Amino acid sequence: MKRCLPLVFALFSFAFTVNAQSIKDCKQTCTIDKIVYETAFLGVQFGSPCDKESKIDPGVIILKVIDNTAATENNLQPYDLVLAIDDLEVNRRGDAMNAVKAYQPFDTVKLTIQRDGKISVKTITLGAKSSKVVQEEVCCDAITTTLSKENISLYPNPAVSQLNVAFKEVLQGEYNFAIYMTNGVLVKQYKKHFAKGDLNEVLNVDKLEDGVYVLKISKDDITYSNLFVVKRN
Repeated sequence: MKRCLPLVFALFSFAFTVNAQSIKDCKQTCTIDKIVYETAFLGVQFGSPCDKESKIDPGVIILKVIDNTAATENNLQPYDLVLAIDDLEVNRRGDAMNAVKAYQPFDTVKLTIQRDGKISVKTITLGAKSSKVVQEEVCCDAITTTLSKENISLYPNPAVSQLNVAFKEVLQGEYNFAIYMTNGVLVKQYKKHFAKGDLNEVLNVDKLEDGVYVLKISKDDITYSNLFVVKRN
């Protein structure tokens, strides 16, 4: 392990130097806030099967499934027996926990499950145990993707009284929000200044009639557009 440290440090130094050089070559730099997800999370509590006659039973038992996690979304249940995570057989609680931690948030893994004597394979996208907002200095030319469908989520959709706009990363500054009917009629418009740590905006749509609308968010010469639905019945 110690032999690897100089190489790791050299790679880190090289990456930092390249990034610093690219920032130095920018005509203009900008500060963005972005969400960093930490520690892959399945959403279960594992337990080891009983050790009978010095022979370890295969697999690890799921003792508890945590709500609103990858486990619940994929219908994992208490007393399911996890036999393998990808191609790695797991026979102890620690094996399973370490196997999950080896992945990154939102990696896809295959779990071999035994339930009621039947074996099946589930493909699961892992969640994240925690997240934090960090700031990063970038070239302004590289931030055009912050106003994109890959970077912005709208929920709930359909909306009843409020529509949440969540950014994965955002450039600080002033944005223009506008809601249009699908025929192009403007029904609502305002400006919002995003400061440090602002990654969410809530739109009140309680006065809008049921139907389909277009949300447009613009900054400078860049515009994001997406459809959302208001539905109460």
